[in-house]
Amino acid sequence: MEGFGDDVEVQMEKFHFNTRVTKLITLNDKLTKTLFNLPVDEYYDSLQKGTSIAVNEIISRGKKIQSHFTLKSGGFAALRRPLNEFDRAVFDTCNSARAANFRGITPDSLFRALVGGKNKNTRLSPDQSATIFDSLERLMTVIEIDFSQTCEKIPKYNSAPGKITAQILPCQILENVLVNGQITTIIEFIDESPLLKIARAKKQLLTYPVSLLNIPKQNNTPLVITIKSYVIRRVLEIIAHNMTPTITFADVFKHCELSDANRFQQRDARKIILDIMKHLQSNGIIKSFETTKKDGSYYSVTITF
Repeated sequence: MEGFGDDVEVQMEKFHFNTRVTKLITLNDKLTKTLFNLPVDEYYDSLQKGTSIAVNEIISRGKKIQSHFTLKSGGFAALRRPLNEFDRAVFDTCNSARAANFRGITPDSLFRALVGGKNKNTRLSPDQSATIFDSLERLMTVIEIDFSQTCEKIPKYNSAPGKITAQILPCQILENVLVNGQITTIIEFIDESPLLKIARAKKQLLTYPVSLLNIPKQNNTPLVITIKSYVIRRVLEIIAHNMTPTITFADVFKHCELSDANRFQQRDARKIILDIMKHLQSNGIIKSFETTKKDGSYYSVTITF
């Protein structure tokens, strides 16, 4: 991986570490959703065989468009599993940091944003660090996007007209960096993500304060981070598009890789979801909510705005 193992000294003024991520940007377009929810077969066919994947969507005023993307290369982490919703949370946080004019971000700062920025002294455990870097390696996979029908005005990445070829998250990892007298690791942003460029051109972005992720009495496990990120984004999508104000538990389980979990794990996940709803209610994002049952089992959450 580019940058790993380099012995680099970087002056403090080249990076912005005193400013915490306070606002999160999340992409709300079909291209991004498709990429982060690819079935295993499609993911490996694209990564290993160069298979192109078509994405159909409708943008403003009913205009139908089609994009294509192909995964071109990735590290060992990319070969282990497809991108998932935890990777999406890391992706959103890094995009948000770069949009706030951060030249780079430390892993600890990234993790603090993922859990709501509630404690500036939060530090990664070895397991959490391994999970973050595994995700970053997957996000450094190169993607080629053909957007010729989508947004012709996006600057190209030294590629053919109507195409972008770049890392999903253009960054590099710098180890042994001297910052403010301390040796640390930096996630340095090389450029803006091609996915973000396209979503911005389509005006399909949602923003929310990172503090919404600061939900009391929740552990900072990858699963909890994943559920929080997904559920909050779904609520914001419902508001933005005036969608049916219902989220099924099965939908959350599917996107957070809990469909095959046992009933105790799914019960715990439902409690996390309801805690998120209470938090959104206390922050004035939603007015109220109630659970519904189907065939005697908990089925969904219906939200009132």
